[in-house]
Amino acid sequence: MKPFHARPKRNLLRSGIAAANHSFSSSKALVPAAVLAGLLAGSPQVLAEGLVLEEITVTAQKREASLQDTPVSVQALNSLALQQLGVESFEDYALLMPSLSYSSAGPGTSQLYMRGAADGGDGNASGSHPSVAVYLDEQPVTAIGRNLDIHVYDIERVEALAGPQSTLFGASAQSGTLRIITNKPQMDSFEAGFDVGMSTIKGGDNSHIGEGFINQPLGDNAAIRLVAWNKKDGGYIDNIAGSRTSALDYADYAGSQIEEDNSRFVAEDFNELENKGFRAAVKVNINEQWSGTLSYLQQNQDTKGVWFHDQENPNGEIGDLEVQRFGPDDSEDKFKQYGLTIEGDLGFASLVYAGSFMNRDVNENVDYSDYSESNNTWISYYSCDYSSYNAPSTSPCTSNSIFYNSDNSYKRDTHEIRLQSQSDGKLQYVAGYYYEDSSHDYRQEWVQPGMAKGADYEVFGQADLWYLTDQKRTDQQQAFFGEISYDLTDTLTATLGGRYFENEGTLKGVSGYGTTNAKLIYAEANIDSKVTDSGSIFKANVNYSFGDNNMVYLTWSEGYRPGGINRASNTIIPATYDSDFLTNFEFGWKTQWLDNRLRWNGALYHMTWEDMQLTKYDSSYGIPLGVTVNVSEAVIDGIETDLTFVISEGWTISTGVAYNIGETAEDLVVGNNFAPKGTALPSVPELKFNINSRYNFTVADMPAYGQLVYAYVGESYDDIFNYTTTDQTTDRRDTQADYDNLNLSVGIDSEKWGLDLFINNLTDERAEITRGAQGGSSWDSTITANRPRTMGVKYRLRF
Repeated sequence: MKPFHARPKRNLLRSGIAAANHSFSSSKALVPAAVLAGLLAGSPQVLAEGLVLEEITVTAQKREASLQDTPVSVQALNSLALQQLGVESFEDYALLMPSLSYSSAGPGTSQLYMRGAADGGDGNASGSHPSVAVYLDEQPVTAIGRNLDIHVYDIERVEALAGPQSTLFGASAQSGTLRIITNKPQMDSFEAGFDVGMSTIKGGDNSHIGEGFINQPLGDNAAIRLVAWNKKDGGYIDNIAGSRTSALDYADYAGSQIEEDNSRFVAEDFNELENKGFRAAVKVNINEQWSGTLSYLQQNQDTKGVWFHDQENPNGEIGDLEVQRFGPDDSEDKFKQYGLTIEGDLGFASLVYAGSFMNRDVNENVDYSDYSESNNTWISYYSCDYSSYNAPSTSPCTSNSIFYNSDNSYKRDTHEIRLQSQSDGKLQYVAGYYYEDSSHDYRQEWVQPGMAKGADYEVFGQADLWYLTDQKRTDQQQAFFGEISYDLTDTLTATLGGRYFENEGTLKGVSGYGTTNAKLIYAEANIDSKVTDSGSIFKANVNYSFGDNNMVYLTWSEGYRPGGINRASNTIIPATYDSDFLTNFEFGWKTQWLDNRLRWNGALYHMTWEDMQLTKYDSSYGIPLGVTVNVSEAVIDGIETDLTFVISEGWTISTGVAYNIGETAEDLVVGNNFAPKGTALPSVPELKFNINSRYNFTVADMPAYGQLVYAYVGESYDDIFNYTTTDQTTDRRDTQADYDNLNLSVGIDSEKWGLDLFINNLTDERAEITRGAQGGSSWDSTITANRPRTMGVKYRLRF
């Protein structure tokens, strides 16, 4: 079969990072950055042949093309770069992609943002879709508040496409798209390998990992690729001993208290992770024109404990990397994905069908006790308040602890068929049809094991169940999409793209707590509703090539998220919310200089975010549930740029910067929450950057290397609302402090085997990835942190 290329590719770049943009955002970073810039040599993300950077291949336009021929802002980590950087998880590569930011409470719970487009929502499963689409090969695996944390091994490439990508990648590709592309079976040769490693965490436990792959040709027209891994990450958060006293509200117990401790849950290094999985793919050339690839992937990720600490807790007992938890904290996240891709050569064009089917189940237990004791607002709601239940005084409350169990079942079927030109002429195109059917069933049970019950208190079929959410959400979409490019001259090309979409969403189920009537539930939400919408979005681009391997381009593009249904409504919160749209104006450049030794790429952009969706729980809304509202318009201005220079043979330096200013464009008022015009958007830093270096040399006739990777993430806010309507002078938001990260590694890097000695987070920096405070309240003082200094060794062998 012919390869599906847009046109003959120029011999440009192929580095490990297509655009490794990170940035400084305070004077704290300037000193180490200046020092590193002077000392570092050789980029860990760049392949070079002599003094020439190799070519980068990307598929940002649904076809293989050189990065320098693609008028899109793309950052790409290829397979070799992922290996050299020691990338194993989402958190690893997210640090190395400048336009990508996230908030998180631990593995598999991330919410992604690109180019500063963050609304400060809480990731409620009944709320708005993410603004960044996540793809695993050809299938979107985007999930609200639950980024699929795929283990990174034998991965062909991770691509971050910054800016609206909805014309080709659909709903949720509003501000960007993250793509994880697995290695496919190769028919030309046998290859296999394995990697093993172990590490130890400062003040924490040990970790180990084992990974392996086999690629086996099956005759001349077929091949199979098998991949497996087993990873165990040791903990570093301590659940320390503590006790607390809670008051009772019931009249018979007025003035009495409950005293309890967490002795059952005390443990050192209790945040453990185990990730194991298997991947298989078979590719068959049916004939000279047609081929098919059948794939299967499964992963189980289990965690215990939490990934945040609570050193700012007002009781003063809790220190660095410590918490006090009074209930269970664990999760099991497992998924299976089946895929079928059929490719056909029609001569004038290629025809591609891609179908994927995914099932994902997530079950977790989360201690909720802090929520019930730390803010007077919730005392009467969670402190064994018997007044609503007529519980007899002979049934005393024995504990104020509360936890919830969340049982989630996700299903997603997707089908795409597209026709792509493959000639070398002036006209190039891609046109296709996309269909998706997805569902999310979730049952969340809030349990108070020590709360007294009346004799007939069995409303939910479980004696100690306090509150229940049992709902099902479905989302369907179909779309026709396409892009057409035409070479107006030898150097000037124009592109037009569009997508017509139809979406349908349903939400049904109940959320509420029980009464003494065993046949009823007091429903704060009891819903069975449907919403539909349709529309079109467009893209226009003009790019101009000058000299060898140089391009500038102008892009106007749109991205969107679908509307949806609220579980309840009132005069503040409508029954449904509308789609929101992001419009992007962008000037970009892709350039190479000094005989392909220097690459400088970048983009300047201005984006307008209309009818911005915000999902949040706040009692001032008058609805005791997380709900979504179209709140405001926002504007975002920014720059992404990266620079890579081959200083000498084996010595390269790479650096990049992402800078965003995102603000509300008008006053924002919801309930008693207020954000004036010009309020900075939350959750993302204004500045993010890294400097990357790899120096290759020879020791005893063996190829060796030394590598330093420095990354910096600037400060950000934890909320979009900074005032209440009654107090517009006291800023109630918390600032998530800036942080940096320095990784050092040395080793042997031969073609057949390698040995890496590494120290990650060399300076033992404490990151503030996400602060737990919600809407300015003080009940949650936790901060999600990064892993402390980690030292380890890894060995790999290739056959």
